[in-house]
Amino acid sequence: MSEKSAALVPYSDEKNDAFQALGTPQEIVSKLEEVGYECLPYLAVQLGLLFNTPAERVRALLLEGPSGCGKSFLAKSLAKLTGAEFMCLSCYRGMPTQNLIEAPSTLALAKSMAGQEGAELLNLGILSRAFLASQKKPVILLVDELDKPEDAIDTFFLGPIQDSTIWLESRPPIEARPENLLIIFTKNFNRKLDDALLRRVHPVIMTYLDSTLERKILSPHCHPRLISNLVAIADRMRYSDGSYQFDRPPAPEELLAVGHYVTHLVKWGMNDPAFVGKSIWNMVSKSERDRAVLEHMLRFHPDFLDPDLQDGRHAPLQEIHARLGSVVLEGVTLQRAAHIQSVKRRTFPAVNIDQPSESSSDE
Repeated sequence: MSEKSAALVPYSDEKNDAFQALGTPQEIVSKLEEVGYECLPYLAVQLGLLFNTPAERVRALLLEGPSGCGKSFLAKSLAKLTGAEFMCLSCYRGMPTQNLIEAPSTLALAKSMAGQEGAELLNLGILSRAFLASQKKPVILLVDELDKPEDAIDTFFLGPIQDSTIWLESRPPIEARPENLLIIFTKNFNRKLDDALLRRVHPVIMTYLDSTLERKILSPHCHPRLISNLVAIADRMRYSDGSYQFDRPPAPEELLAVGHYVTHLVKWGMNDPAFVGKSIWNMVSKSERDRAVLEHMLRFHPDFLDPDLQDGRHAPLQEIHARLGSVVLEGVTLQRAAHIQSVKRRTFPAVNIDQPSESSSDE
């Protein structure tokens, strides 16, 4: 073992390593659940492997997956669980990487021009602040949507991760305490990352939660039948085998918001399926393209066909809104429009949303 490795052994002890103290994959699942994150078993294993490996350099985790699958929420949940200071860098095209280390201080420059002295002309950037803070406490730095800027940003992170050191122009270098720092990169599928960076991170492909976990998240807040309806719509949008390509299917927190909206509409007596569908239309499909795909799916998918309308192309938009509202309200309210019966779906006993039946509560 090299001298460098030997020097790091004490730091990897679980008493000093906040991330290693998260324990086994089973313990990680249980602890994350306590802070509101439902972790898939495979993801927990990957986290356990990363955290239980001695930190000879800064730990770096790459979470790649579709928008809304919980990448950023996982980073925030880990910070809450470990008590780590949470820092977030949201990437964008044309972002100046040098400002991540040091950035000019507008206030100090103004004071200097006014003849006042004493202020630092350069402020520490977020990467430097994360390295400095890790000397005293655990830190999680979230680098969100790394694939939005140009690929030069990939090589920018190589040195800091490999050497655990930030080199500055205006002051001495800052050394991180590797066991106290976790850098979490997230990306969608906009571009491929540089191979050199991929060699220095632990890559994990993330997917949407399965239906069981999603229902578990939503069940304390909404009627069981309403949850089943919303999850079924979300699953149809996510897993359509290429027939309907949505850019951003609804995430669990968006489904929860829709569930609350529908609950309020029902309580207010606004049970018309067309009105309910129109009210949640922009929440279920956030972009103009996704709204067009959703409209196409409701017009032509067999699950939503109306035998009274021979050609879905001729259905007015109000009818399409009504189809969405009918699916969401099915089995939720006693006041159901007559055309619900024409939608090709299973029928369920209607229940009042304020008083869930025993059979509904067991779902």
